Amino acid sequence: MKDIALETASDGAEAGAKKPLNRELLTMGSETIRPFFATLDKLKSDLQARISKGDPFLTRRLNALIRRIDKFEASVTLVGQVKAGKTALANVMSGNVGLLPSDVNPWTSVVTSLHINARNADPKTRAAFNFFDDHEWDTMVKGGGRFGELAGRAGADDEMEKLRRQIEEMREAARERLSGKFEALLGKTHKYGYVDPELMERYVCLGDPDELEFNPESQQGRFSDLIKSAEIWLDAPELGGSLLVRDTPGVNDTFMVREQITIRALRGSKVCVVVLSAHEALNTTDLALTRLISNYENRQLILFVNRIDELARPGEQVPEIRDSIRSTLKRYKALKDVSIIFGSARWAEMALTSDYSLLDEEAEAAAKDWAAQKEFKREKDRDRLFWRMSGVPELMKQINERIVEDSGQRHLASILLAMQNISNEISIRNALGINAKANRKPPSINISELRHEVNDVAKDAQEKLEVMLATLRDDNLMPALNKVKSDYVDRAQAALLEHLRSNAQDETWKFNSSGLRLVLRTSYDRFAADTKTAVEGHFDDTADRLSGIYIDTLGAQVDGFEIHPPMVPKVPPPVGLGRTIAIDLSGNWWSRWWKRRRGLNNHAAEYRALIDEEINTIIVDLRDTQVRDMFADIEAVLAQFLTEQTQSILDLVRSISMHAPNADDAQEEAHDFTAMYKAALELMDENATQAGRE
Repeated sequence: MKDIALETASDGAEAGAKKPLNRELLTMGSETIRPFFATLDKLKSDLQARISKGDPFLTRRLNALIRRIDKFEASVTLVGQVKAGKTALANVMSGNVGLLPSDVNPWTSVVTSLHINARNADPKTRAAFNFFDDHEWDTMVKGGGRFGELAGRAGADDEMEKLRRQIEEMREAARERLSGKFEALLGKTHKYGYVDPELMERYVCLGDPDELEFNPESQQGRFSDLIKSAEIWLDAPELGGSLLVRDTPGVNDTFMVREQITIRALRGSKVCVVVLSAHEALNTTDLALTRLISNYENRQLILFVNRIDELARPGEQVPEIRDSIRSTLKRYKALKDVSIIFGSARWAEMALTSDYSLLDEEAEAAAKDWAAQKEFKREKDRDRLFWRMSGVPELMKQINERIVEDSGQRHLASILLAMQNISNEISIRNALGINAKANRKPPSINISELRHEVNDVAKDAQEKLEVMLATLRDDNLMPALNKVKSDYVDRAQAALLEHLRSNAQDETWKFNSSGLRLVLRTSYDRFAADTKTAVEGHFDDTADRLSGIYIDTLGAQVDGFEIHPPMVPKVPPPVGLGRTIAIDLSGNWWSRWWKRRRGLNNHAAEYRALIDEEINTIIVDLRDTQVRDMFADIEAVLAQFLTEQTQSILDLVRSISMHAPNADDAQEEAHDFTAMYKAALELMDENATQAGRE
């Protein structure tokens, strides 16, 4: 991807969004995450102190470990309909008001990622805007996105014509704004050394047609039609650690492009926050969204019902809304007990800025009504009261709890495994030091032959993994998914024929798709479990082979020595199972499809062909995106492990060939490193206890 030159703030431009007055409010809800990042900081500090001793054998390994520690960035994705208040919520979660514009272009499919307190961030870049490439743009504007694909398959000429007109309007608006730069921008990235609301408006905001007519030089919304994603880097130390917040476009768009973009964003997310409007929480339009989130684990999901400040009597209405949501979700097992938080991003904005000028008589009455809840009665400070009533501190608390117990715990466990391996490698040096003290020379080692042996182990391990994964996919998963599809299509066609024979005059008919997704999910879960078991066994075998090289090649006998295999990456939820297909569409769509066909057998045959192809889009997406990404993560973990171990073995041999280790020094080094390792474990326990008390 090509970049333009980095731009810095011009004269008079702020170096960032205007800071709210009360950012200390952000500390509320961070009690759980602070001990976790304190543990990471302790590990990093201890490792840096160890590097300062100047041991060339360990320096490279420890520097790599420090980079891995700093790489952690828990991802939280906000999803929901347009106008649910996702962007306003993302702003206040990061301690900003108005940085991300809520007046986004309704055509755009921009995912905005807020990297807050990122440890590995480039200090010279605070904003980066990525344009669609040629293929992505053509898929959307020529084919009409996912809806165009579906409409074309179903022969829905009227829908396609309407879509073509809308697309042409979009293209002309973009060309008018960008003139001759239109094609040249595709595939590019624009980077800036600052970020402020004006910059954001230029790239993701809906331009005002009237302003453009009277002021052709206006920059508002200039690039918004072509932007795919925006990356923003912010500092908010009050949050207590690094956090990645993704603000996705609303899922209710004409092309279903936003649905595809949202699915892509959800795949890499550790926590999903579903933002709903208190006025229409989980209405019929939200069913597509419900299908997506139902594939998440219960603890990965949080529902945030926004805009309760607009309710006349939130104290009475919130319980009613909660019951309604629970009733809608009860048919989804994974969503049965999902956490629901009620709040208001607008109240959070008021608390951050201490500006309550927008509170008219009705709004003030609503706020007082909600403030009467028992959990708020003791709060005397107005800013703290409105911040707590906003629901944001409770939301952050629950997000942080999920980060610590899931992705954070796995991150710490992987770091400690790496430290244990380094500690075991030091024990090999201890043994060699003892041999040297006893005048027993280390074995003669041919570095070239050793490198060849280690590389052979690495190559063999990677090739076997590739074959294993392909077999699991092609011989286990795909036949199972295709069998599910075939059975469903057979049942659907039989049910349609029966319906046509008994209700020939009816112009609508629908076959439930929930059973289809349930069986597809069961097949995927079985495949994921089999993959995890097989990969764990392969990682164990690879670690055993590397342990043998340490012992056999170096000739050192160490009781209990072993190289620990890496952790298998967690399998992400198959959110793509929830993508919209023809059988999910409304009765009006099917009524039009129905009228275009004549004859019982013609109806049944064309329906069978349509849903067969539609279900196949889910299966292909699972194979070519979900499973591909899953395999890539597994292969990357093995590759990193093999690289680390190869470097460690060769560095150890080089250090021995240069000078035999002193036994006393080696013992002291091992003791220091073991103490560091144990201290980290103790700190984790202490932090967990502390978080429990708070």
